[in-house]
Formats: sequence, structure tokens, C-alpha cells
Amino acid sequence: MLNSNEIRLLLSELPLEGSFIQKVTEHDYHSFTLSLFSRTEKAWLMYFETGTKDQHFCRTSSIRKKSAKTQRFTQYLKANVTGCRISKVTQTEGEREFCFTLTHSDEVLRLWFRFFSGPGANILVTDENDNILEVQMRRPQRGEEKGYKLTPSAMKTWDEERFPVRQWSGESFNAYIDFWYRTNKKNEKLEENISALEAQKDRELSALSAQIHDVSQRVEKSSTYSSYKETADILSSNAHLVKRGQSSITVTGFDGDEVTLSLDPSLSVSENISACYQKYKRMERIHASAIQELEELKERKKHLEEKYSRLLDGSVCEPEALEKAIRKQNPKAAHIHNDCAIRFMSRDYEIYVGRNARENDNLLRKVARSNDIWLHVRDFPGSYVIIRSKKDKSVPLDVLLDAASLAIHYSKAKEQKRADLYYTKVKYLRRIKNGKTGLVTPTNEKNLHVTIDDERLKRLLSTKED
Repeated sequence: MLNSNEIRLLLSELPLEGSFIQKVTEHDYHSFTLSLFSRTEKAWLMYFETGTKDQHFCRTSSIRKKSAKTQRFTQYLKANVTGCRISKVTQTEGEREFCFTLTHSDEVLRLWFRFFSGPGANILVTDENDNILEVQMRRPQRGEEKGYKLTPSAMKTWDEERFPVRQWSGESFNAYIDFWYRTNKKNEKLEENISALEAQKDRELSALSAQIHDVSQRVEKSSTYSSYKETADILSSNAHLVKRGQSSITVTGFDGDEVTLSLDPSLSVSENISACYQKYKRMERIHASAIQELEELKERKKHLEEKYSRLLDGSVCEPEALEKAIRKQNPKAAHIHNDCAIRFMSRDYEIYVGRNARENDNLLRKVARSNDIWLHVRDFPGSYVIIRSKKDKSVPLDVLLDAASLAIHYSKAKEQKRADLYYTKVKYLRRIKNGKTGLVTPTNEKNLHVTIDDERLKRLLSTKED
């Protein structure tokens, strides 16, 4: 932060008196640049930043990014200060306060800068009698509000021993201050981005590792698919021994050992054989699909590790690349789950869970879109669960099972760890007239029976954003 003697030195180096304000460019709520023109220096820039821990001003050669939206105070400066000539610059003796006297035709304005610490910092526009016309930050309790009369700070003595000018080098103190604050901000931003990217890496790799674990278990469980074909073949060879109504039969297998086969007593021999072949084909497809998915996940994890290793390599760490790689959370999405629900992640899908009737209702009113998937446990009070859909993509079975597990966990069926559920698209829900808050009737629904897998639930709960 600048002290009074540093401000005096900065002002003394600048060709302010006689310069014209040609343009005001806002960068954010706390900072803007004045584009100035003088006969001696021609076009030059002056940067101002107030109300931050790095508040300062200086001449600059940097073209900073323009803000997307212009604040009220900047709009006032553009309308009333642009085109004015700086006829006089006055610093309150011994204080971090100075004033530009501006003239335009017969009009006289004063632009006051206060680089005080904490809430004391401000920029104000007054008329020549110090009546406040506009302020950067409105502070009625300090008398800094439109319509009030500004009271300049009391003068002090210049205390160079107590407030020395910091050690500096270069062509001017302005150039040094500009370089120092820009470098300081750049380093702070770099550290902030590295920290954010490290956290993002941990979240993504953790989620991928959990998915790999789940799919590996699916591969293992489905690896016995050939046993269903063997059962069907043995039954076919011994069909003459099977009688309708039997729940099992013991026969000699192809290896010469006796085996006991389970049967559905309500089905005929041919129907039992057909059911075994169907299970074999289904499990074979599940196994092949799980192997492919596992390979894709491992490849994805490998690429992700390489990507983050490259980005976070200290020797080639590029601020712009880090900034681009950090996925900014949508402010609207943050508002949604803070106001209406708990938010979880499954793969790249968002899952929202309401915690009570009001949140269930808000989920449907404020969050859910027509093609999102809605789930609810049958025959038990519980949360509404919404899977955020993606354009032209079907929700994967794994994501559906994740959402179903959350629906059970946040319901009265939690203790028994399994339940029947129904699910449908949000557009197929119908509100019950004069019904309780959030009460709906689903149509075109499909059914699920799910038993909670503890590892799956643990992985989901680790992504919880409350």
C-alpha cells in the first residue's frame, strides 16, 4: 500500500497539469485506467485501483482487459469527466489524499482520490464547492454520498522518517510501482491457479479411480458368463430326465462329475434351457461392454495424469494455460445447489438431490429441465433425484444406478439398503392439483430394483457439494 510520501513522489513524476482526459476504461469494480493527452507527453495512461490490498495508482504502459459490464461510477466518469482538462493537482499535506481540479468550458469539477487503508479508500467527484456529485463506493456513515459535502482531510506534516519511500530502481518510481504490483499480482494469481488445478486434478483422478474400481468389479462378476452356456448345454443333454415342477436336478457333467442345476419350477425344460442361453448372451454382452469401458477409463486416466503433469510442471508452468484448464463453476449452478439441493457428480453428469418437500418442489421449479431424469423410491417418503441430461446423449446405466443409490440413501428405505424405484423424464411429471408441496404423479415411468453398493455410495458422497 502506498504511503503519503510515495504518493507525493508518484504525482511529482507525472505530467498531469494541462493533460486532457480522453477516455475512461473500467477493468473491474475496483480499477480503471484514464487515457490522457498532454502537449509534451502526447498520449499516456494512468491506472487506478482502490479498495483492495494492492490499491495503488501509477503511470502505466500496460493495456489491461476491459470489463464486460460498466459500473455506475465509471458511467458517470465517462459522461462527465471525459474531455476535461486537469488544471491543478493538489495533495493534502502528509496524507494519502489528492485532488484533480478539472475544467471543461466554464464548468469546474474536482476528482478526489483517497488511498486510505480499509474502508477509507474511495474516489469522489465534487463541484468546486466540494458538494459530492458521485462516489465510487457509497458510505453515508462517513459522509461520502451524493448530496453530502466533502470534508477534506486535515493537513499533517511530511514525516519521511516514519513513512519512507521504499527502495526502488529503474527509470521512474511510477514504472517501478507499475512493475511491482503487476508482478506481485501475476505471482499471486499463478499460485492461486496452481492450487485450484491441484484440487481439480485430485477430484477428477479420485472420481476416475472410483469408476475404474466399480467397472473392474463388474468385469469380475460377469466373467463367469460361460457357466450359463455350460448349464444350458448340460440341460439339453439331459432334457429327458427333467420333469416340470422340479426346482433342481443332479446330473453328470461333461467332465464326468455330478452337478446340481437350479431350475425354475414354473417353466418347461425347453424354457429353462432358453432362459440359461439368454442369461449367457446377456452376461457375455455385459462382460464385453465392461471390459471396453474399463480400457477406456484407464486410457482416460492415463491421459489425465499426463495432462496435469504437463500443466503443473514447475519448469514450464504457463499462467494462461493454467487459467484455461481450470473449469470455472457456473455461478448459476452454484446458486442452484446452494438454494435448492445437494449436488453430486457421476462421471460428467450432475445429480441433484432435494432434502425435504420444499427443496423437492424447488428442484422441479428452478432446476429441472424437460429432458432431465427424475427418480424416486416407491412406497417410501424420500428425496427427489434429478439427473441433468446432456443433448443427444442417453444417461449411462452406471449414472442411473448412482442416482438410484442416492435416492435410496436419502429416503426412509435407507436402513434396508435396497428398494424399488421409478424414473421418468421430468416432462412426464404431473402436479397434483391442491396437493402437498412438490407432490407429483409420474407417467411413462420405468422401474428399477436397486441394492446399494457401499463402495459406490462412498464414491458418490465424496463428490457432495452442499
